[in-house]
Amino acid sequence: MRFGNGLALLAVFAVAILFAGTASAQNIIVNPDFETGDLTGWVVAGGNASATVTIDGTDNGPAAPGTNNAFMNNMGEAVGLTLKQTTPVGSLTAGDVDYSFDLKLDQADAGGVLFVEIFAEQSGVGIVGGSGLMGPFWPWDNWETFTGSFVAPAGADFLTIQFMANTGA
Repeated sequence: MRFGNGLALLAVFAVAILFAGTASAQNIIVNPDFETGDLTGWVVAGGNASATVTIDGTDNGPAAPGTNNAFMNNMGEAVGLTLKQTTPVGSLTAGDVDYSFDLKLDQADAGGVLFVEIFAEQSGVGIVGGSGLMGPFWPWDNWETFTGSFVAPAGADFLTIQFMANTGA
């Protein structure tokens, strides 16, 4: 994800969320590398004329093939811009969740920050576990791959991942 923000965060990313079942791990994110050329599978929240998410086809991180990335450009004062995806109910059971995403920050003026969160959720209940709040991130001008894992608890049946490009007042 590239994340641009005038409180400028320009973060570029490609995402892999792997649910490690007994047979093998599989990516359960739709369009994780944005190679569809659009935001298929993703939801933008908090966007306005000063805070947008677009697809850029000139650069990508080291962890994913292709050339596309999501570019978050938040130039608004005190604006939260979020790009998120929720997997289908039933796409997760209790167990290890491994994740990986590439970030590149082109600019972040005073008050601009980028956070990432991955939630294990249960239908009708809400968040039951997850990665915790990750960030703020500052991988300046070069791609950096971030990886980790957590254990989804019993009852977890889907995941949500969100990238938040927020600006200060």
